[in-house]
Amino acid sequence: MDKMTVRRAAEICGGVLAGVCPEDTALRQIVIDSREVKPGDLFAAFRGEKTDGHRFIGAAFERGAACCLAEKLPAGETRPVILVPDVLDAMEKLAAAYRAQFDIPVVGITGSVGKTTAKEMISAVLEQRYRTLKTEGNLNNRYGIPMMLSRLDESCQAAVIEMGISEFGEMHHLAHMVQPTVAVYTVIGHAHLEFLQDLDGVLRAKTEMLDDIPETAPVLVNGDDERLAAFPCRQRKICFGLGRDCDVRAENIETAAELHCDIVCGLRRIPVRIPAFGIQHVHAALAAAAVGMLLGLSDEEIAAGIADFRNVGRRGELVRTDWLTLIDDSYNANPDSVRCGIDSLMQIPAQRHLCMLGDMLELGEESGELHHEIGLYAAQKGVDLVVTSGTFAREMSRGAGERGKHFESREALIAALPTLVRRGDAVLVKASKGSHFETVAAALRGWKEENPACILLDMDDTILDFKKAEARALARSLEELGAPVTDEMLQRYNSINQQYWERLERGEITREQVLLGRFVQFLQEFGLDADPEALRDRYMKNLSQGHFFVEGAEELLKALSGKYRLFLVSNGTACVQKGRLESAGIVPYFEKVFISEEIGVNKPDPRFFEACFEKMEPFDRSRCMIVGDSLTSDILGGRNAGITTCWFNLRGREARGDLVPDWQISRLDELPGLLESLYGTGGEA
Repeated sequence: MDKMTVRRAAEICGGVLAGVCPEDTALRQIVIDSREVKPGDLFAAFRGEKTDGHRFIGAAFERGAACCLAEKLPAGETRPVILVPDVLDAMEKLAAAYRAQFDIPVVGITGSVGKTTAKEMISAVLEQRYRTLKTEGNLNNRYGIPMMLSRLDESCQAAVIEMGISEFGEMHHLAHMVQPTVAVYTVIGHAHLEFLQDLDGVLRAKTEMLDDIPETAPVLVNGDDERLAAFPCRQRKICFGLGRDCDVRAENIETAAELHCDIVCGLRRIPVRIPAFGIQHVHAALAAAAVGMLLGLSDEEIAAGIADFRNVGRRGELVRTDWLTLIDDSYNANPDSVRCGIDSLMQIPAQRHLCMLGDMLELGEESGELHHEIGLYAAQKGVDLVVTSGTFAREMSRGAGERGKHFESREALIAALPTLVRRGDAVLVKASKGSHFETVAAALRGWKEENPACILLDMDDTILDFKKAEARALARSLEELGAPVTDEMLQRYNSINQQYWERLERGEITREQVLLGRFVQFLQEFGLDADPEALRDRYMKNLSQGHFFVEGAEELLKALSGKYRLFLVSNGTACVQKGRLESAGIVPYFEKVFISEEIGVNKPDPRFFEACFEKMEPFDRSRCMIVGDSLTSDILGGRNAGITTCWFNLRGREARGDLVPDWQISRLDELPGLLESLYGTGGEA
């Protein structure tokens, strides 16, 4: 935030500055995640649904925050904190005041469908002439937009800001901050009906923006949307679309692996190539061309920008393999975007057309009916098979009648792919983000007619670095109890913990004895006056928060995803392991996560593996490998289960004479080559 000081920030948001800080200290950016803080940032202690940012004020300062924005002052904190009644309200005031310093074109984009695609297309066009700031990721709401606007600096010549809402009144907050000089509306569709009730409600909520922008700000709307085309506004309204009455329209549309069309506005005709698939991208190109024309770009600049467009995430990506054609649109879904996806699917020449669909979320009381209508629509359009999984998605398969097939879980759907998909098929994968259908798309990317090999990956010290996590959790827990912390103590605890888990693997003690007994012994050895149960509880909580990757683990998961069926296997406590996995964001890579506490037995017990195998159908024991760092847990367990074993021997240890693995690697990047030599790239032996 150029020229924004701590003192000025406090004045703008009406806060009281506590702590010691030169008031002319410059601020860099607004951040709400302490892990992303960089020196000079303003950390806003935002209270979210799952966590309270006030807990991480100390961590933010440790990472270099110049100041924190908070509703209360942590006990003993002497560093600079701006105290305000409401952090979110203060963030908005700061963002609005900072945005007002920039006299540049700012495009505000909203709608129920296609906001991100339009944002990327418009940015690609504007970047032909202007240095353009654009919304990143999902920073399109009341707490994300202040972070985005704080990234404006003197080098920015334009900005494209995505504006997402789910309730009435939200758009007023966003418009007050963004202050668009150009407004773009994509589609008014069936999104957030749980809060906005119906399509007219969606229109009212989205058009709240127009109350907060001047009459001189042009409003670009999708003229093919009847509600957008019909509503009146005091600003100049420009329609883009396929209809002949639109001010900016597309003609001579050609659909293939890419789109081609002519964009026509008055006497201007711009032939463009759109490097994407699906008619929705034509609308995005029309919006981008209209913005470009308003801001004075030439035909050549507009065409070049559209040709430079690249989609983000899993939004309508067309993937052609040797076996099938996939439209991976698993990022999000509502009834309008699913219908659009089905229309795009049916344009692809294929032996058969399949839809794999999950829940569309936040549709309110009409959710069941809206899902049912999608199934009917797919069948009417000629889709050969509608495959669903999810609470509401069952209604889609019912709507499709004989062409519908429902699965109780994504894992069951993925396991059944060999019986569902054939060579030459075209497949659409679409669902709301919370349905996690990216796992279905990943499996299809590597699908072959042969059954792909199953790879069981150990979690601790194979994918996630447990030793680092353990040391951090123990240190934090001891500090919270007022006990001293030394390197010697951390190293000794590691040894004690390992001994207890090995005794559990041998069946000598119970899990409960592990979880408490290790702390009893640890406290006794160091003569610490602390309650072992309190230490256990704090440790478990701290261990479940955050993660460290083993070197090369993220790259490994990306390399194996879609080529093999991946499963995670762990001896551990469910709440702890699930917390770490959620933090790492790697659950979507796996068909299933198996945790010993939930199964009831631990590795290396054969019963652990048999319980896993029952949930991995179709399953071929001869095409299954376990990869892990523990000889006594992973390698012995794999041998007991009759599957191939691979020891991840990072530290160059010697294998025991009675525990020799089938294969051995010292780096994770060695595994893809080994798997390919054994199983091919997913399906060929």
